[in-house]
Amino acid sequence: MFRKIAAVAVLMAAFGLPLAPQAHAEANTLRLAQQFGLGYMQFPVMKDQKFIEKHAKAAGLGDISIEWATFRSSDVMNDALISGSVDFVCLGIPGIITIWSKTKGTAIEVKGASGLNVSPLMLLSRDPAIKSLADFKEQHRIALPAIKVSMQAIILQMAAAKAFGEAKYNALDHLTVSMAHPDATAAMLGGKSEIVANFSSSPFQYRQLKNPNVHRVMTSTELFSEPLSFNVISTTSKFRSENPKLYAAFLSALKEATDFINADKKRAAEIYLRVTGDKTPLDETVEILNDPAIQYTTNVGGIDAFVTFMAKVGTLKNPPKDWRDMFFPEALAAAK
Repeated sequence: MFRKIAAVAVLMAAFGLPLAPQAHAEANTLRLAQQFGLGYMQFPVMKDQKFIEKHAKAAGLGDISIEWATFRSSDVMNDALISGSVDFVCLGIPGIITIWSKTKGTAIEVKGASGLNVSPLMLLSRDPAIKSLADFKEQHRIALPAIKVSMQAIILQMAAAKAFGEAKYNALDHLTVSMAHPDATAAMLGGKSEIVANFSSSPFQYRQLKNPNVHRVMTSTELFSEPLSFNVISTTSKFRSENPKLYAAFLSALKEATDFINADKKRAAEIYLRVTGDKTPLDETVEILNDPAIQYTTNVGGIDAFVTFMAKVGTLKNPPKDWRDMFFPEALAAAK
C-alpha cells in the first residue's frame, strides 16, 4: 500500500502536480493604476472614502493596503499589468482589445471587469486654419496619450477613414506625438510650439476650450451610435481566480464610488481636486461633471465598433468572435 502511495507521489511530482490541496491566502495589498483626468473620478473617491478597505474588511480580509499609481496611457499600464506590478488598470477600448488579444489563452489572460464611464473625447486645435482633418499640414503635430494605440489615436484613425477613405485610415498617424494630458494642455495654452492640436479628455479639453484661441475640430460622438465607454477596468484571470474576495471587494467599492459621484457631484468634485491636486476651479469641475454627455457608470458600450475597425484595417490580428469574450461575466451582468 505504501509503495503504491509512494509511486503515485513520484508520478505527481514528475508532472508538477501538488501532492495535496494547497491553501492560498489572498493578497493583502491591492495595486491600482489610472490615468490623468476626470475620467477616473471613482479612484480618488475610493481612496478618500476608503471604500475598498471597508468592503475588504466586510469580506473577512482584514486590513489591506492600497497602492495607487498614475500612468500616461493604456500601453504603459498594459506592460505593468502583464509584468504583475499592478492588479487593476483603467484601459481605453483599444487597450483592452490589444491586451486581451496578446494574452488570450494564457495564465495571465486579461479581461474587462467593469465599465467606468462614458465621456466624449475632443480633437482641439489652436490654429484657426485647421477646421477639419483635411487642413492638417506636414509641419503640424497632434498630441495624444500614445501614438497608434491609445483610444484617441484609434478614434483619429476611424475619423480619417471616414474623411479620406478606409485605405487612408492612418493618413494622420505620422503627425501624432505621445504626450501626457497635462503636458499637452500646457503646450496648447502656452507659447509657440509645434503642437497645434490635442486629442485629450476631461477636464483638459474643457480647460483648453476656455481659451478663445482654441476651437473644436471634432468630437468622438460624431462617430458612434451608442454611448461609448471611455474606460474599462481590467485585470488578469490569475488575479481574479486567486483573489476572489478581494476582486469582489474592489468591484463593490467601485460601484459605491460610482453611486457616490452620481448622488453628489459637487462633493465628488471637491474630493477629486483635493486628492489629485488638480488646479481647476471647483465651479468649472462641477460644470464638467454635470455635462449630460459625461456619465459615470459600470456599464460597458461601444466595444464592437473598435473591434470591427481594428480587425478590418489589420491592427488587430486575433479578433474575438464576440466582443463579450473579452469581459468577465460580472462586467456583462452590469450592462443588463
